Amino acid sequence: MKLTIARIDDLSIFRIGGKVGWESSRLLDREVRAAVESKTKYLVFDLDDIEFLSSGAIGVLVYHLRKLQGGNGDIFVLTSNQYVMYLFRTIGFHRVFEGKIFGAYPDLAAKLQAMGIQFAAPEPSAWRVVEARNEEDDERSLREESP
Repeated sequence: MKLTIARIDDLSIFRIGGKVGWESSRLLDREVRAAVESKTKYLVFDLDDIEFLSSGAIGVLVYHLRKLQGGNGDIFVLTSNQYVMYLFRTIGFHRVFEGKIFGAYPDLAAKLQAMGIQFAAPEPSAWRVVEARNEEDDERSLREESP
């Protein structure tokens, strides 16, 4: 998994790429929890570069969606990735995230601004790279979850 995170006021953006297996899901969950605990109200998950999402990764999204919505926050998904959209439609998540999935940053920015949240794509220096050293575990998860 490749993970970079940027924070703008009370909004955090998680740019996730590659294969997100079980171990990577745990790392992602820790990073999301840390953001929420530091008073992030809005999470954006940029999934354009995803190759594989395990059930654990999907669970992270849903858990934090429910948690933030209960506390006046929200989650948004940014993706034009056909695999991700197929996966979301197949498991019904396009309904769970209805009105929260955007194909491009300008569409997301318009939604956030309509909610009164100022948003602009973060500067390159605002991104923090999170080291994920578990490609082998993610490959094993991929083999175990594939039909």
